[in-house]
Amino acid sequence: MTTPADAAPGGSTFVSAPINPGRVLRAIARIGYTPESAICDIVDNSVAAGASRIAIELEREPAVAENRRNSAAGYIIADNGAGMSKEQLLSALGLGVDREYAEGSLGKYGLGLKSAGLSQGDRIEVISAREGYEWNKIVLDLPHVEKVGEFVCETPELNEADRDRIDRMLPGVSHGTLVSIEKVHKRNHPSIRKTREALTQKLGLTYFYFLQGGQDSLDILLDGEAIAPFDPLFTSAAEANGNIVEGSWDGQSVRWLERPRLITLDAENGVQATLEATQLVHPPAFENSAEIRKRYMIGAKHYGFYVYRNKRLIRHGERFGLIPTEQDFFAFRGRILIDDSADDAFNIDVKKSEILLSEEAEGALDEATYEARRASRAAWRNATKLLKKKADEDPISKATEALSEVEFPDLLPNDQDDIFTESKRKEREQKEAVRHPLREPERELAIKEGSRVAIVEQLDDNALWERAYDATLGTIVRINRNHRFMRMFDERFGSDADVVLLLHALFLSLAVSESNSVRNLQNIEDEVIEEVFQRYRNQASSAVYQATATALEKRFA
Repeated sequence: MTTPADAAPGGSTFVSAPINPGRVLRAIARIGYTPESAICDIVDNSVAAGASRIAIELEREPAVAENRRNSAAGYIIADNGAGMSKEQLLSALGLGVDREYAEGSLGKYGLGLKSAGLSQGDRIEVISAREGYEWNKIVLDLPHVEKVGEFVCETPELNEADRDRIDRMLPGVSHGTLVSIEKVHKRNHPSIRKTREALTQKLGLTYFYFLQGGQDSLDILLDGEAIAPFDPLFTSAAEANGNIVEGSWDGQSVRWLERPRLITLDAENGVQATLEATQLVHPPAFENSAEIRKRYMIGAKHYGFYVYRNKRLIRHGERFGLIPTEQDFFAFRGRILIDDSADDAFNIDVKKSEILLSEEAEGALDEATYEARRASRAAWRNATKLLKKKADEDPISKATEALSEVEFPDLLPNDQDDIFTESKRKEREQKEAVRHPLREPERELAIKEGSRVAIVEQLDDNALWERAYDATLGTIVRINRNHRFMRMFDERFGSDADVVLLLHALFLSLAVSESNSVRNLQNIEDEVIEEVFQRYRNQASSAVYQATATALEKRFA
C-alpha cells in the first residue's frame, strides 16, 4: 500500500519490500566466525564499555569429553564495564540501530554481538546493569524468531541460576554485562580443548596493548586462568639485540627491520599509521627447532603484517600482495597501528578482520617497507647458507622439521566421541604406551626437536618399520636402516631432502593410522588388532624386501 508521501520524483512510488527476519539473522550468523574470533568480537564490546576485568567460561556438555568435537555447551563472557539499561539492552540486540561510536571504539557496524553470537549458537542471553540500577535480562532466540516470523526478543525476569552466575563471574560487582551463547551448533563444532588453546593465543595477541597495563589496563580470565599479553613482533628482544645486519645474521636473535615511525596512508585526508617491523629467528638454527617454531609462531600462517585498529588486532599474517608466499619471509613480522580514521584506507569489513588497502595506502606501505622486506629475505637466506655449510644440508633434519608441524586427525567422521567411548579410548592409549614405549633417546629428540621418525639399525624379524607411542608426545615411527629397501633408498635418494621427506611422511602416516585404529576400533579386542598389525608389518616388510631383490636392484643395477 502506498500514500502520497510515498511519491517519488518522476511519478514513481516507494513500497515496502518483504523481509524475513529469521533468514536475515541466519545470514548474519554465517559471516564466518570461529569460536575464538566470535568471542573476541564480544570482548570488544566489553572493552568499549570500559571494563577492566573480563571473565570467559567455556561450558562443556556433561556427557562429552572436552577434547571431542561438539563438546561445547555454551560460552559466557562477563565484564565489569558500564553496563546497559533496558533500552540499551534492546538496542544492543537490534539490527541497524542508529548509534554513534565514540572515537577510539573497537566497534564499527553494530553487528558484532548478533553475528558473533549466532554464528556459534541459536540463542543469545544478555544480562546487564548500570551502576545503581537493577540487573535486566534480554534473550534473542533464533528458532523463536523463525517460528513467529518477527524480530522479537524476550525480556524474562532473572532466575536463581542467573544470579548465581553473576555472583560467580562478577564477584563484588554491582554493574556490568554477561553475554551467554546457548544452543551451540552441533555440526562438527570445535572441541572445548581446541577452542581454549586457540582462544588463549588469540586473546593474548588481539588485546596485547590492553593486557600489558598502562592507561587502558585490562585483565582477561579464561576458565579462571589469566591471559598473558603476547607481542608477535617480540620488540623487547629486538630492542635488546639491535638492528638487522643481513650479511652476518645467523638466525638466532630477533632484530629490528624497521623501528617505529609514522607513515602517511592518505595525504588528502591526513590519515597516518605507525609502522614497525622485526626479523624473528630462523628455527633450523636451533637444536630445539620445533619448540622455537611454536614459541615464535614461525610458519606459513603467521608471517607478514599484524594490523591493530585502536590497539586491537584485526588482522594477522596479512601480506597485502607485498610479501611473496615464500619461506624466505617466514621471519618477517610487521605491525601497522591505525585508528578508526584509517577505516576507508583499509576498507575494513563487518568482522573487522578482512582488509583491502586503497591504491594510495598500498603504494605508501610498499614504499615504506621495501627496505625491511629486502633485508628480511637477505638475512633468512644468509642464515640458511650458514646452516648448509655447518650441517652439509642434512635431509633427515629437514624432514624432521617439516613433519613436526603435521597434525593428524584423532577420529574419523563416523567414530564415536561420547564420554564412555573416550574413557575406553584412554584405557587403550595407556596399553599402547606400555606395549610400544618410546626409548629415552627417542623421547629426548621428540621433546627437543619435534622428531617423529627414528632411524634404527635393526628391528625384530627384519621389519621395515614399527610404531612407538607416548601419551604426551604421540606416535613416532622407527624405520629399519638395514632393511634391503632402505639400503637401496639411501644409496639412490638419501641426499634428496624432498624424497626423504616423502618417505618419512609415508611411514609416519602408517604408524599413526595403526595407533588410531587400535584406540578407536573398540568393537574388536585390542589384542586381536595388535596381532593383525604385527603380521601385516612383517608381511609387508617381507614383500618389499623381495620386490627390492627381484625388481628394484635389477632396475638400478
